[in-house]
Amino acid sequence: MAKECLACKHLENPRFEILRTTNWNVVLDTNQAYFGRAYVTLLTHKARLSDLTDEEWQEYAEIVRRLERAYKDLYGADPLNWGCYMNNAFREMPFNPHVSWHVYPRYEKAPEMDGIIFDDPLFGEFYDEHAKRVVSDSTVGHIAAQLIDYLSIH
Repeated sequence: MAKECLACKHLENPRFEILRTTNWNVVLDTNQAYFGRAYVTLLTHKARLSDLTDEEWQEYAEIVRRLERAYKDLYGADPLNWGCYMNNAFREMPFNPHVSWHVYPRYEKAPEMDGIIFDDPLFGEFYDEHAKRVVSDSTVGHIAAQLIDYLSIH
């Protein structure tokens, strides 16, 4: 029996969705240790990057361009770190990976939202994978609303 795919489950009712395309879904994470941290998830369950179609790759590239521009223009993020980490899917049998990308915006100058300053003390270094900063749904919603507005016209 196949283990339930958590990515597929999240796609059923995504929270803080900022963009949906033909093949991909983009949502903000509630952990905002890196301001604007997001996930880009393939809508079709595929286990490997080598399984992606040319169309899926092309659409992903367009998402990268749009998000990098949005984060830079809105918040001064530079760079955006992108990683395809499917390790959690291999913690227990049966393995059931799903292609998704983690987006970690980085900031030399800390952005501010709802009176909260989101500093990036490791700017210029590898991100801290254990960093946690859970903020209110309201704050994540404000970040999402700004990104949605920007992406709707760019």
